[in-house]
This record gives sequence, structure tokens and C-alpha cells, in this order.
Amino acid sequence: MIVAMYVNSKNIAPEDRIQELENKVKTLERSLLDREIESAMMIEVAEAVNSGLSLQKIMDLTVHHAQKLIQSETLLIPVLDENCETYTYQAGCGKNSEEIVGESLPLDYGVCGWVWKNKRPWWKGVLDELEENERNRWEKEAGTIIMVPLEGKNHFLGGLSGINKIGGGEFDKRDLDILVLFAHKSAITIENARLFENLSAAKKQAETYQQELSTLNRGLEKCIEKRTHELEIMNKKLEQIALFDSLTGLANRSLILNRLELGLKNSKNENRSLSVIMMDLNKFKNINDTIGHDAGDEVLKQTSMIIQKILTDGDTIGRLGGDEFVLVLPNKNSSEAAVVAKNILNAMNCTLNISGHELSIGVSLGLSTFPENGADNASLLKCADVAMYSAKHSNAGYCVYRS
Repeated sequence: MIVAMYVNSKNIAPEDRIQELENKVKTLERSLLDREIESAMMIEVAEAVNSGLSLQKIMDLTVHHAQKLIQSETLLIPVLDENCETYTYQAGCGKNSEEIVGESLPLDYGVCGWVWKNKRPWWKGVLDELEENERNRWEKEAGTIIMVPLEGKNHFLGGLSGINKIGGGEFDKRDLDILVLFAHKSAITIENARLFENLSAAKKQAETYQQELSTLNRGLEKCIEKRTHELEIMNKKLEQIALFDSLTGLANRSLILNRLELGLKNSKNENRSLSVIMMDLNKFKNINDTIGHDAGDEVLKQTSMIIQKILTDGDTIGRLGGDEFVLVLPNKNSSEAAVVAKNILNAMNCTLNISGHELSIGVSLGLSTFPENGADNASLLKCADVAMYSAKHSNAGYCVYRS
């Protein structure tokens, strides 16, 4: 065999032998150049990812490098859409690429559909493996189109598609091999860029949701604060209506009875006295009839203010209605209550300016005391009322109830 090879090599003309060696050298140089170009391009793409370029920028960079590798007039990246029913040309360069990029087509249309359906590259060598009817369908495009799939770790991403060889001719096995290798590495790069972009979008969306939630919470807090304040005001108004006289601002019948009941309870527990003073205005009806009810209301207001200045801490004055007032005096016996009554008479010994009229308002006071005159609200109020009428009829100013 060695001899035969020697003989054969001797039979080859020297010039043919030199040409054969030159062709092998050129093939090796071309292969090494392809490897160098591919490595340089992959390094550039990886650096682009690390530098934070967008997914679109990565794909634009990829198509330009792929076009150089296979010397195609046009290089496109079709990407499978989320509905998995269509694909869209997301990036491209070269002849007519601007018209194609952005277009979407059904998945079963064209070479892209064939590649995704068969999960393998398309190039002219595929024709030999097809049945006659299918081969006739694709024969016109076989030499002018080459496409390899971009497969990520989890699913198809899209493909690298070259259209028409620069200078004419067809895409060969060398173009296929280098484009497959480049597509495999590019798919990982593109998938990582897509994941990074999705993570960035999700983070931005989460921050937006957080801001919206924070704004909503602040708005809700303000609404709650406003509503709480409104409720407090409303409760105060309701309390004012329920417990205080609307004309004079004094305690009304409900509140005065409550204060009297509470005072009696404490007096019983502590074995202390408690006194009640019933008071009404003399000739109040005449004021209403001659000057008017507005003047009568003003008399009630001014009388209330005068008496409130006399009271000490713990004492309560309330208006039962009309010109009738009640004073609850905790911890005061009959003698101490009489001092309060005298102070009221002295304070009311004045002239009130009512609607341009100077009026002297007299009052009549009746006193009752726990425990001498009763141990409940009704008893003390009844006794104080009897004493008040006694004072009015006798024109005595005030009267202390005696059994």
C-alpha cells in the first residue's frame, strides 16, 4: 500500500501537487480565520451583554456579525411570538431589511415555519432528504436562503436567516456549520439578555406598584384621618345636641339628671351631703309678652353667664326648660347651699341691657339637701321646686325646704 501511494504520488505532476497543497493551506487558513472571526464576535457580543445593552441592541449586533460570517446580502432574526402562532422579524441588516423588520407572519408560513416545525436548519442540502412534491415546493429557495434555529435552554427563541449570497452563488456546508455554531452561542446570549430585560421590567413594574400602593395608602390614611376628624366633630355635635341646651349652652334635662344621679351615688358611698337649687326668673312671661321672645332668649343667655361665674368646681347648672334652672351642688350641705343662693341673688341684683331696654331681673330659688330631704332625683327636685314656689310667693328670694 505504501508503495502504491508512493507510486501514485510520483505519478502526480509537480504543478498539480503544488496546487493541491496550496488549496489545503487556503482551506486551513480560511477555517482558522473563521474561528478567529467567530471568537472575536462572540467576545464582542458577550461584552455587550455585560455592559448592559438592551435586547434589541444585542440582536442588532448579532445580525451584523452573522452577515459577515456567511457573506449574505440580507441577515434577519425572526422571533417566535408569545402566542406561538406567529413570528416577527425583530432585527435585520442588509438589502431590504428595513422593509422586513417589524413584519409578523403565521408560523406555518415560509422557511421559518419549516425550521420550527422540523427543529433543524434549512439549507440547500435539505432538498436531497425531501420527498419529490415537497422538494419541488422548496427548490427555488434552496440555494438563496439559509436559516438555523436559535434555541435557548428552555424553548425556541427564533432563528438566524441569511438571504442571497454576496456576489452570487449558494450557501454551502461551510456557511451552514459556522452559522449553526454562531447561532448556538448567540441564542444563549440573546436568552440571557431577554431574561435580564424581563427582570428589569418586572423590577420596574414592582417599584411602580409599590409607589402606587404607597400613594394609595397615603390617600387612604388621609381619607381615614379626614373621616375620623369629621366623625369626631359630628359626635361632638350630637353630644352637644343630646346633652346641652341649644340656647344657653348649659346642661339640658338629661345631663342634669345624670349629674344629680351620679352625685347622689358618690354622696351615699362617701357619706357626704349634696344640695339642689331650683331657680326661675320673676316676671319672665311679661318680658316675652311686652318686648318679645328674642329679648326673653337674651335674658336667659345673660342670666346663664352670670350664674356660671358664681359656681365652684364640681357644681353644675342646667336648664330644664323655659326660665327654669337647676343647680347640682355636690359635697354642699344646706348651709353651704344657702351661701350659693345668696351669691346668686346678689349677682342678679343688676341691670341687664336687653334690646335697648334696661331690665332688672329678679329670681326665686328653692333649696333641698341629701339626705335630709330625699335620697333620689325625684324627691330632691320635688322638694326644691316646692321651696322655690314658696320663695316666689313670699318674695323672700330663696327658701330652704323643711319637712
